[in-house]
Amino acid sequence: MLSAMTAPAAAANLLEPQRRADWFELFFDLVFVVTVSVLAHGLHGDPGWAAYGTLLALFFPAWWAWVNLMLSVNLFGARWTRALLLAAMPGLGLMAAAARAGLGSRAWAFALGAAWVRLVTFAIWWTRTRRELAGIPWWRPVVYGGLTAGLWTVSAVVPSPARYALWVLALVIEIGLLTFRRGQPADLYGRLSAEHLVERIGLFLVIVLGEAVFGVVTGLAEYFTGPSAAASFGGLAVAAMLAVGFFNWGAETAEHGIAGAQSRGAEEIMRETVLYLPFVLISSVTVLAAALAEAVAEPGHTLPAGHRYALTFGIIGYYLTNAAISRRLGANGTDLLRWVVPAVLLPLLIVLPLAYASPAWVAALAAGAVTAAMVALANLNARRPRP
Repeated sequence: MLSAMTAPAAAANLLEPQRRADWFELFFDLVFVVTVSVLAHGLHGDPGWAAYGTLLALFFPAWWAWVNLMLSVNLFGARWTRALLLAAMPGLGLMAAAARAGLGSRAWAFALGAAWVRLVTFAIWWTRTRRELAGIPWWRPVVYGGLTAGLWTVSAVVPSPARYALWVLALVIEIGLLTFRRGQPADLYGRLSAEHLVERIGLFLVIVLGEAVFGVVTGLAEYFTGPSAAASFGGLAVAAMLAVGFFNWGAETAEHGIAGAQSRGAEEIMRETVLYLPFVLISSVTVLAAALAEAVAEPGHTLPAGHRYALTFGIIGYYLTNAAISRRLGANGTDLLRWVVPAVLLPLLIVLPLAYASPAWVAALAAGAVTAAMVALANLNARRPRP
């Protein structure tokens, strides 16, 4: 809910008319449907800490590649970048295909896919900065896209653990350059379209919620029983309630908040709320989706330990991340506590105990009830008179 139910309404005049996502960007996102599905599949069964660590280790490079391309389109427009987005899709597809063994036998392919995407990013920035962002020195796109592409390429032939050290180094260089101001135009962040940023992140969230819907429906198709139907209903309720919270209240609030951060030149806030915190949000929904799919597949048994915690802390992580984003964008701390406290306590006091002691279908229904309660609370808070 990023928390339009809590954040003070930002002045509408901060928002100038801005463009919306291009249809080709939506087509481009289809490759991430596969990526999310493959990574979530790695959590089936009885996942341990290693499985969740693997998901995060592989998901962040994919997310970061998507963020880089999304920001490039935001700045330069999708019309002329369509060919380059199309060129990036094989690289992203290779990362998705290799993700199932991305830290094992297919790590070399995952690395080459990441290098491919960096080369496309380099092509975008090298060509467009010569015209539209002439103040950017030549070395920034060379280091950000060219050097990191080289590191990913070299890692494909380097044995582990050195391979993974090169991955981390490449990501650190990119994140560091975004923070390092030298050679960066003063108005770079001001050129971004807040509306487009929020819409694109929202659509990525739809992809991950779609994985939850896909998992519970296909699970019901395979295990067509009453308990599976109950678990599927609970899973659909969770996905629907999370979507309602974000799109009814969160999207507009985030748009106003990001526009306000732009007007203040608060670049750090923009980086945190656009690049980093949404990754935590989407990761929370991904592990939650895997737990719900497991509940549909094995509704008569208690959930394995990993899925019990994923079901509980996936919900908590989703709401706490929304709270962090809201707070960074200016939401009142007291207002936030009105829904953050129940967002933490309800899963801990209801979902987790039931996941331990009851069949999985009961835990899935409990998760649906908790997220529905959070939507009801959001409605109540939205109606509260503001001072």
